[in-house]
Formats: sequence, C-alpha cells, structure tokens
Amino acid sequence: MSKSLLFILPVCFSASISLLAQPQTTYGGVNITGQLVLTRTVNLSAQAQLQTQSSASASVQASLFGINSLSPVRRGIESEVPPSLRHKFPAISSPDLISSESNSSIPATRGMAVAHASTSSGFPGITHFDQRNANGGNQFSVEPPSNGLAVGNGYVVEGVNNAIQVYSTSGTPLLAAVVSTNQLFGVSPAINRSNGVNGVFPTDIRVFYDPPVNRWFVLQRVLANDIFGNPLPQSSYLLAVSQTGDPTGTYNIYTIDTTNKASFGCPCVFDYPQIGADQFGFYISANEFNAISSDFALAANIMAISKTALAEGAATPTVVKFEIPFVSGYEFTIQPATTPPGASYALGYGGLEYFVSSLMASTGSNLAIWAMTNTASLTTGSPNLALTTTTVPTLTYSLPNPATQKKGPLTYALTLIPPGLEAELDGGDVRVLSVCSAGGRLYVTLGTQVTDANGHVLAGGLYVVITPTYRGGVLFGTVFDSRQGYLVANNNNLLRPAIAVTAQGNGAIVFTISGPDYFPSAAFVPFAAFSPASTIQIPGPGAFPEDGFTGYPNLGFPAIGIARWGDYFAAVVDGAGSIWMGAEYIPNSPRTPLANWGTYIIQYTP
Repeated sequence: MSKSLLFILPVCFSASISLLAQPQTTYGGVNITGQLVLTRTVNLSAQAQLQTQSSASASVQASLFGINSLSPVRRGIESEVPPSLRHKFPAISSPDLISSESNSSIPATRGMAVAHASTSSGFPGITHFDQRNANGGNQFSVEPPSNGLAVGNGYVVEGVNNAIQVYSTSGTPLLAAVVSTNQLFGVSPAINRSNGVNGVFPTDIRVFYDPPVNRWFVLQRVLANDIFGNPLPQSSYLLAVSQTGDPTGTYNIYTIDTTNKASFGCPCVFDYPQIGADQFGFYISANEFNAISSDFALAANIMAISKTALAEGAATPTVVKFEIPFVSGYEFTIQPATTPPGASYALGYGGLEYFVSSLMASTGSNLAIWAMTNTASLTTGSPNLALTTTTVPTLTYSLPNPATQKKGPLTYALTLIPPGLEAELDGGDVRVLSVCSAGGRLYVTLGTQVTDANGHVLAGGLYVVITPTYRGGVLFGTVFDSRQGYLVANNNNLLRPAIAVTAQGNGAIVFTISGPDYFPSAAFVPFAAFSPASTIQIPGPGAFPEDGFTGYPNLGFPAIGIARWGDYFAAVVDGAGSIWMGAEYIPNSPRTPLANWGTYIIQYTP
C-alpha cells in the first residue's frame, strides 16, 4: 500500500554527519510461539500442471486481446477489482499529499547521459496478462504490480501481486504456467468466476531465498472479506517455506492471525509487510492500520521468527512480536536489512539484526536505525530479544511529485465515455524502500522529490550509506557526506529505487524511468565506492504509456489522472556476485482489457 539525461551526484559538505549521543528508545518483545502454525503442504509444480488443465479463460483472453490492443467496448470493472482495495486509491493518489513546488532545502542537481546500450542481461517477467489469467482466470485485475524477487541455486523466483513464476537464470520459465499465490498457499481463489463468490485475496508479496538454510520464502498478507468482497476487520499472514532448495517443489504453509483488537483505535490489521533475515531469525515488519477508517498512524509491528525452525518445518516455530506505538513518526514501514551471500552477519550481542525507517511526514532530514539484539535466543525455548532505536541526520527528503510519461497511443482510455487522457504515475511517498547490510554498513534507498538542473521539480530518489554501531547497549550511526546523494534524471522521473550490493559494496540501484523522453522503462545505475555511477542503463525500454484502470475515472475511482505504480521493486545478490533486479515497465506484449503493465528482470555483474 502506498504512494534522457540522468545524474546521480553526492551532495558534499564538510566531512561527515554523525550521531554519537542522540536519544534512544528500547522495546521488549512478547513470545507468541504457538500462533504461527503449519497448516498444510503444497507442491508448486503440481499446481502449475493443474493450471494448464484449466486454462480456457486465458485462451479466450488471448484470442480477444492482442498486443496492446482491445475491442472498443466499454467493460465495467466492478467484478474485476477487489472491493477490499478500492478504498486505497484515493488515499495513495490524493492531491493533498503532493506538492508541486520544490522543497527549497533540496538542492538542484545537474544531469548526465543515459546509456541506451546496457552491460546487463535480462528478460521479461510476469505481466498483468499473466497475473489476471492465473488460476484459470479466477483472479482480479490489480494495479500496481509490486515486485518480489529471489535468486539462488540457479533459479530466479519472481512474485508479483498474487502471481508467481520460477525461471532459470537464462529466463526460461520452469513452471508449466504462472501460478496464483492462492494456489501456492492452498487457499480458495480470489474470485470464483463461475458464481462471483470472493475468496482469499493475498497482496503485498515478498519473496526471499536464504543460502545458509537453503530455503525459499514467500510471504503475503490477507485482509479478510466476505463472499461479496467487502473488507472485514481481520487480517493474517500466509507464509510458504520450501522443503528443499528447489523452489518448484513442495512448500510448508504457515498462517498467523495478525488482527489487533486491543489497542486504541482498533480492531486493526497489518499492511505492507517487509522481510529480512540474519543468521538466526526471519523478520517481518508491518504497519498497523484501522481497516474501517484507513488510519495508518497507529503502530508498527515486527515479528522475529526462528529461521532454523522454519527450515526444519516445525509445527509451531518460535516467534517474538514487538508492537511499537506511533509516537515519533519513525514507527512506520520499518525495513529489515538483508545480507548478501559472502557478507558477514552481525554476531555480537547474541546476534544483531538492523532495520531502517524514515519519517512518516511530507518532509524529513533524519532516518531511524533500529537494532534487534540477542537474536540467537530464537533457537531456544526462551527467546529474549530487545529492540533499540535512534535517529541519524541525513540529506532532506520530501514527498515525490506525480511522474509524467512520454506521450503515446492509448487503448483502454479510448473505451471510456468520455475517452480518458494519459495519466501521470503515482510518485509514491518517502518510506524506506530497501536496506542491504554488507561490510558493517547499511545501504538504504527511498523516494523523494528532487529538482533537476533546469529547475524542474521531479520524482527521484535518495541513497544513504549508514555505518551503524551498537556498543554496550548504545546504538548510534554515522553518515559521511560522500556516501549519500540524490538520484535525479534531467526532465524525467525515477520511481521506487531499490539497492543491492555484494559483500564488497559493489552493486546497483534499480528503478523505473518515466517522463517526456521515456515511456515507463526498467532501468538501473551501477553502484560502487559508496556512490552510483554517472550514467544509467535501460535494459527494459517501455513501449507504450501506462494505460491501466487506476489512471482514469471509473466506477468509484477518483478522477484525478494519477495511475498507481509499483509500491516497491526488488534487488538481490546471487552466490556468484551478480545483482538481480525486478522493476515495472510497459512492455509490447499481450495485455488485458484493464491494464498493460509488465515487469522486467535484470542481471548485472559488477
């Protein structure tokens, strides 16, 4: 849930911005072991085979709708979009959250060239056509596509919304068909197209591969609904953990009720889960919000789960839960760190996992760092973890503007009465989008408003490299001026930057580039020596404008011309040191009546 020329320039001042004695807060966790329960096992390849035996719906779609074209017949969307998500669009795209004027504390930044040839390789991933037609077509149309990606053992696993596929590293699909995550989790379809009954609607997908335990993880949250799709004040997590290192095989399926009925302003549910891991734990953080009023400023929750117990298929793995009240503004989208292959986990203080969050506001100039200690106790029957947080000064960040896109032919827009106009793309907000831990440093990205050298106010990004230290119960961090900076494209916008680096600190930042010069395209910039390169690459060039249902007035959606875009993208490292990235773009491939988004998977070797 959420919101031609490129230059990435660190903004330099004196020497460093450091934090040595900032106030800090420590939280204790509650042992909730027994609430996360193994409920069933599901074989993913078997589900894909069943998919190919019931693909009539997909065949009909393919015959009616060719490459970015569809019959000029207006089609209603009431049965195409899950009612439980409709309340989100006004909140994310509200003009009240967007400033069209430059934040004066963010300096103008000049631009440099884009490389139209790429040193990477890649292949198209899951599209809306794939997602909508999975599970025999018993799916909803969903925007935006939020991308999950994991790589290991020669496999690439991509999850988008509620669809999943496994590829070889050369891009060959290894499942007989794209599978819905409803099938993976062994739950009822999102909607039964034969009778209109709504079932389970998983969203906010996260995919993870952990080399030490050689297991694949797929996480989604579910907001309960009735058979008509109306949301209910109840939520849960669905967690699939592979039984082996083969992601096409059998998974153990875990569930946990995440409803909070006790806190002020509740019943409340979990939203926008994030995942990370250290040597001992698998971590899930989420925002707690009121499903009735859509108020998000309530609390954050973090679950620490024994990674070994999950890998062994324990019936009730050890779980410690932290509930963090919303007080300072940093208790929102607390992003756990992931550690690339070859990098060392923090083993001091009984095992240590870091998290990073930004200020939930229109502008900020600090990041919060969080340290969870004694994570090794997750392997015992008496876990005893503590969570400490403090803030670190950084460059200023502020809410990004909506992003324009290159003018081009529209298809779905022309079926509307009156015809729709080309939409802008949701610029998102300032929550932390990725945290990678390597070499004793945290590599962080988030979206922000930026100003280019021509004075244009655009959507862009901020990268920050933090050196955290936890010593004697005191947490502090350092940010050197040369290790942070803005991501800016002259005249064009960058959306949803995500970073991954190797153990040596070499990697890449992935994003979408869109504006007067580009249809929405999957792009990245190499990253080394604590800063990005001067030139981006576009391995996944867009072929058309975004032309999906969220960008137009339609049956209860706001008529503000701002289309949803991926809430987050993915960047990970494989065992050989290659950087793998997934981002949204608009491909030249079969579309559905309501959307034309796709994803592109990039491999780059530093």
